[in-house]
Amino acid sequence: MLKDIAYSVLWNKCPACHQTPVFRNPNPYNLSDILDMNTTCSCCHENYEKEPGFFYGAMYVSYALTVGWFLITWLFYLAFLDIEMWQYLVFAISTILLFFPLTFRLSRLIWLNFFIRFDANKAKPTII
Repeated sequence: MLKDIAYSVLWNKCPACHQTPVFRNPNPYNLSDILDMNTTCSCCHENYEKEPGFFYGAMYVSYALTVGWFLITWLFYLAFLDIEMWQYLVFAISTILLFFPLTFRLSRLIWLNFFIRFDANKAKPTII
């Protein structure tokens, strides 16, 4: 189960069938279409937005990812770095901004995987 979730999140694949991408553009740093998501999976027809405002919950996941990054860098700063606090803050804030497109996508994919589980039957191609 954890393997299926990790595959879906890391490779931008449908959580139900792992066949098609969730985001239309595979490059998260193409900021002109960062919000372009498929509404349904073209393979298994899984609807990604379960209700209006469904992805508001992904903001909590994004917050947790950002706080986690901040804590990791803070502990690294305390243990190994001999720099001023303002230098650390510049580093931490700039990396958070730099990683924003990745955090945005990861949070939405993680949020989807909370509600949609992988189904091996949906992963099989249907022959007409």
